[in-house]
Amino acid sequence: MMKWIKIIFTLTMLSFFSNAKALGYCEDTGVSENADGVITFTGVESSMGDCAFAPDEYTIKIYKMALCTSAPTRPTTTDTYDISSCVDVIVSPEGQDVNLAAGSEITLSGVTRPANGSYSYGYLLMANTFGIKAKKQFTNTMHTFQDGATGNYCWTLDSSAYDSQSNGAGWENPSPLAECGGAGGTAGIYNATLDQFDVGQYTAGPISVTGGTLSADLITDANGLLVTAITTADRLFGVQTFTTPIIVTTDSSLFTVSFGVNQASSIWMTDEGAANEYDVYAIGSGPFSTFMTVE
Repeated sequence: MMKWIKIIFTLTMLSFFSNAKALGYCEDTGVSENADGVITFTGVESSMGDCAFAPDEYTIKIYKMALCTSAPTRPTTTDTYDISSCVDVIVSPEGQDVNLAAGSEITLSGVTRPANGSYSYGYLLMANTFGIKAKKQFTNTMHTFQDGATGNYCWTLDSSAYDSQSNGAGWENPSPLAECGGAGGTAGIYNATLDQFDVGQYTAGPISVTGGTLSADLITDANGLLVTAITTADRLFGVQTFTTPIIVTTDSSLFTVSFGVNQASSIWMTDEGAANEYDVYAIGSGPFSTFMTVE
């Protein structure tokens, strides 16, 4: 019988979540990353390509996970999602916190074995706030926005903010979300709330990923409807279509969900004024992905 679920950190997949960065990680116009993970920025920030990297820790909260025989209907602003073809694998009303640290394997509680059968879809209901802990080294001189400490390292602080604040409007001085300085700096947990995928965009996908396609919608727990304004969502509803259906048989004993977080953080920054120096406001959330298998 299927008895448990592992959440396994992996570095193989990309996805679409907030401020999602293009393929190439930090290898694009005006940005590069060496073999040791040290980043170099060159030129004006607005002309740079994309740069995203793996945080040291990435915490999510899972409420439900299920397998489905037909595609769940995504929510709209007037109708909630339809999951009538799905069977729950995890139900956790209070949510289970999962820290996706490199190499970790975590056993979750509240697991139900799905009936034998073929499942071509899966869905995940989770909180839209992500706990990010990261410290990154640069060849550039980086400044704590706007008049704070400087150095070749920047790290997250114990703090919270919405991703819609990444456009620079209303940034506090100095930043309460990140700090730059020397190698001795200690990272805290920055709780980043995904409240839009892009300006005014509360739904994303489907897009192609390893093993199928993914879509996501920002909703509220109160009514399950798609939100229409920033700072209003408190849940993320994600659906995966599997290229190869998941087959559950009498011999199945392990349901594995892999999360790829190799691009799960990115820098919020502006030009400092001096050439190739930058003001850093936050190390915010970037994309992650999921992939489900049964053994």
